[in-house]
Amino acid sequence: MESPEWLQPALGYLELNMYDEVGRELDELTPAQRESLEVLKIRVSVALDQKNHSTALEWCRELCDRYPEEHVGFIQGAYCLHEIGLTEQAQAWLQSGPATLQSEPVYYYNLGCYDLALGHVESACAWLAQAIEMEPSYYDDALSDPDIQPILQRVETMRKTTTSIESDGDLA
Repeated sequence: MESPEWLQPALGYLELNMYDEVGRELDELTPAQRESLEVLKIRVSVALDQKNHSTALEWCRELCDRYPEEHVGFIQGAYCLHEIGLTEQAQAWLQSGPATLQSEPVYYYNLGCYDLALGHVESACAWLAQAIEMEPSYYDDALSDPDIQPILQRVETMRKTTTSIESDGDLA
């Protein structure tokens, strides 16, 4: 979906990592524009880029309240909670999203990361296996993800098993 013309200046500044200018552009929009899905996503993105997880979380809350069918507020909000050390709340937040989130591999990948952080190795492996099965590129993500390092060997085994099953399916 193409962004509206009134949002282009803010997006240009965002591409240049000129966050103060992004904020000024967004603040100059009409009240209706400032409450739009696009603007809330930009505000979350800016806060995350600046590693301001508390502010990003507040924007995610607003995003979820105004647009409960949108995945980004739940995914990013959970990430923010995890980053500020509230991993159990991160899981609950993510799982409180719309049922359509369950069609997203990132949903399972993040649940795997959160379960692993909480010491739930078996369920973490199951979540990660689901993510990798849905989107094989998550295997590559897992290889370089410091959160996954404690179970990297198991992830590698999962990938080999998934690849073997896929290959067997091609022969049938």
